[in-house]
Amino acid sequence: MTSELTRSVSVYHRRKDGALELYDRKTTDLILDAAARGEASVSSTKLLGRPVFDLQTMKQRNWCSNEEEDIVIEISWSPESLKAAEAFSGKPSTRRKILEMAILRITEEKTLTKVLDLKGVPSRSIRPNSYLGRGHVPFNNFVSSLENDILAKEVYDAVLQLASDPTDSAVSLLQTQCLYFLFHGTNHNVIDNILKTGLLPSFRQGGRMQDWFGVHYTTSLDYTRSRNQMPTGGHSGCKLLLFMVLRPCISSSSVATSSCSGNQLPLAELTLL
Repeated sequence: MTSELTRSVSVYHRRKDGALELYDRKTTDLILDAAARGEASVSSTKLLGRPVFDLQTMKQRNWCSNEEEDIVIEISWSPESLKAAEAFSGKPSTRRKILEMAILRITEEKTLTKVLDLKGVPSRSIRPNSYLGRGHVPFNNFVSSLENDILAKEVYDAVLQLASDPTDSAVSLLQTQCLYFLFHGTNHNVIDNILKTGLLPSFRQGGRMQDWFGVHYTTSLDYTRSRNQMPTGGHSGCKLLLFMVLRPCISSSSVATSSCSGNQLPLAELTLL
């Protein structure tokens, strides 16, 4: 385990002035071995401005003295190093934090751009859901759904793979674990509310027991045009919502439904240009 970590970590000592001082590789190995033996406790955090997963505030005796010091362990982003970090910490809460970070990484505009290119969505602007994060009810519920799914381990691995490298194979792997990128058309004036609260069952129309999504963007585009009284000849100015949905019922090649709001996460607003 520590050999896996050694290939992907840097270990720092936080000086009294707040600066981080890099340990040499030999000392790094000693620190990792001590932590793996349970001789040090760790908690997770995120260093401002560093695109990494961090295990921080590990109290350990200074190797050259009897003084205790703060040690920061910085782990570069990849599925392998993150899973090694999870094993290293040995805390169930760390797995959830890693999953949260992976989902938030997927919702970044640069990742969504690659995903939408793969799904054949034409020129568009992307407004990522700024409400996402801890404390956002749809986000918390969605992460819990992933954790409690019958294929939780496989879903977890697929999410990390996509967060690390958003390729066509990564998207396909996600779908084999019943996690899909889907589109939703609605009135433009309620989009922000949906980004904030998700698709609430109380707003389902006509006694429906599920929410409807388009597997392909054109399916939701037709509905959006009709709801917003837009001409059928073009798509410029049409807005769609992009969701991640766990275990939808895909009734045809173009339509999917989901009855569980906790399995749905609104990722972004798309405006076709």
